[in-house]
Amino acid sequence: MKRWMLLLVVVAALPSAAFAATFTADGPSWMRPIMRQPVFGPPATVVSPLGPVYTAPYGAEDLQGATYLGPARLGILSVNVTMQMRDEAGLLQYAAAASDPHSLYYRRFLTPQQVADFYGASSADYARALQYFWNQGLGVRGWTQREVIRVVGTQARMERAFGTHFGWYRKNGVTFYAAVTAPRFGVPLAVRGLGGMVTYRHFRRHLDVGQFSPYQGFGPGFEIGLSPFQLAAGFDYTGAYNLNATCCKGDGITIGIVGTGPISAFDVPAYRSTFSSIASATGKVTQVSVTAVMPCCYSNGVIMPPPVTAPCGGPLPGCNPEDTEAQLDTEQSSSLAPNATVNFYLAYNPNECYKPGVCAPGAGSPQLGIGETDDELQQIADDNVADVVSASYGIGMLDFASPSNPILTCPSGPTGCTGADPDIFATLAAEGIGVFYSSGDTGASGCQRDGNPSTADVLCASYPSGDLNVASIGGTTSPIGSDGRFTGILSVWGLQTQTGGASGGMWDSYIKRPAYEFTGAVCATNGVCDSVHRLQPDFSLNGDLATGDAVILNCGSAPPGCGGLGGALIGPVGGTSASAPGAAAMWALVLEACKQTAACAIAGGAHPYRLGNPAPLLYGLSAAKKASAFFDIVYGENAVPNLSKPVNDAGFVAKPGWDAASGLGAPFARNLIKVIVGI
Repeated sequence: MKRWMLLLVVVAALPSAAFAATFTADGPSWMRPIMRQPVFGPPATVVSPLGPVYTAPYGAEDLQGATYLGPARLGILSVNVTMQMRDEAGLLQYAAAASDPHSLYYRRFLTPQQVADFYGASSADYARALQYFWNQGLGVRGWTQREVIRVVGTQARMERAFGTHFGWYRKNGVTFYAAVTAPRFGVPLAVRGLGGMVTYRHFRRHLDVGQFSPYQGFGPGFEIGLSPFQLAAGFDYTGAYNLNATCCKGDGITIGIVGTGPISAFDVPAYRSTFSSIASATGKVTQVSVTAVMPCCYSNGVIMPPPVTAPCGGPLPGCNPEDTEAQLDTEQSSSLAPNATVNFYLAYNPNECYKPGVCAPGAGSPQLGIGETDDELQQIADDNVADVVSASYGIGMLDFASPSNPILTCPSGPTGCTGADPDIFATLAAEGIGVFYSSGDTGASGCQRDGNPSTADVLCASYPSGDLNVASIGGTTSPIGSDGRFTGILSVWGLQTQTGGASGGMWDSYIKRPAYEFTGAVCATNGVCDSVHRLQPDFSLNGDLATGDAVILNCGSAPPGCGGLGGALIGPVGGTSASAPGAAAMWALVLEACKQTAACAIAGGAHPYRLGNPAPLLYGLSAAKKASAFFDIVYGENAVPNLSKPVNDAGFVAKPGWDAASGLGAPFARNLIKVIVGI
């Protein structure tokens, strides 16, 4: 691939200006590990010298079939500039080797700086790109691993820096803004692509919310949804808690959450005070405000999230409502791994508009974190503190991947896809971090909720859960009684409970099947089969709304009482958003056991207890160990109703062994520790 992408267009010269700051060949000082101090003065005027104009892919094919509605007025915009890495294929290969128990490189994990030095963009190329955008008067944010640059600024400055204008479009019922002409630069930059120039494709949360009731300090037996005690007993987290005098409740392990919305400081304490089984939990939940890490260079409208406020009926950013997903993720992970540290990563832009009309400062309609998840993942990799990561969102692969989408470029490369997302997940795996993603809530019709009628009811897997360096977590129907014992069959979440969704699972459309997965043909109920693409889920935990997890919302003051925010609520939440944080919590217990066991804590680097991407290790277990660690789910089907016909879409039926409805089955924490760690 040629390094520079060249479009021979000549532009008029503008007066040059001295750089406001210098990005050296070694990178600016705020990009070096640990050092994060401001070093820049005010932005300089635009620099656009006479000469060729350079461009890069930006997802232009999304405009095919779209109707132009008119010019856009957008306030503050943000774009991910994906860099041309020196060895992207090498990074993907190393990530696979570091998580492969049969590789000489198994558990030889890297630091973020090593990822940059071995595989990322060169320091000179990265510095040149940072300098260019900074000199346009834009906020910039980079990360140690040198894969992506976040660029933020007013619409006028963004249009000037990228040599384009923005307009509103409509397609398949979705209104979105996009660059009207191909973005271009006046200087050669090692840019591989531009994410965020076309906003047609959006991630969505994977959750189903039930009926909530006012929170009144309910005692045991009165809460709505499965309590932490029921979940911990049913899936034998309690066996792990009582393994020995010091293990395993997550002590010394950090769980990172990819945030989708704000959290209140009082929700988790209220949750713990409500349920006696976790009242003594010691783990802290801390919000990491990604957009405040570097205030000097990332402050043009992307700011720290304001506190959750009450009453929450007004516009953003004065009102900052909870989104349920964030509460589910933090409450489940911190209750099932009660002594683990939970770092909740959140980026926030209150000024970016997603609907036509005048966009006054601060009057935007932001995605509240879910639109900034790439920033959060980059920060998690840069910090290299989280040992395990949970994320609960996705989009149908057919409605996201494309030949010019720089975030997920498919088909491309030896594994089927390349891009910014495969790179960051490979980076996390290379650092030894286990990543768990929800597999989706519409069965084998992962595109059903994306708004594209041509893909709504076809076989379609979810992404990022299908990434090669991610563990995909499906959902079960888990009837657990108040005593923590199962009162019925543990089955695949699907049509049988009539909750409107089903556990995501099938084969990917582009990503090639890794060697560690099930071999041979996998067939859906419509007779269509596949034998070459990545399969998901990898395993499953509770996800059906009919057996949903209890969640507390809007606890706006210290418990007991939880006044404010219009009154705290309690109720059940399902979807694979419930299973992913449960899986991350279980893996935290496994890592704690590894940390305490000399024969296990042998990984290279500062985190000798990390195990990398969990999937290759789990698939590689012997048949006897799989049977010990996983309950083989043999009941249920993950089909969902067709949107336009009185029939069901194709799905997959649970059966003995691995299947595309439940993966390896449902794990039990105590036995999982035994088969992996040996204690």
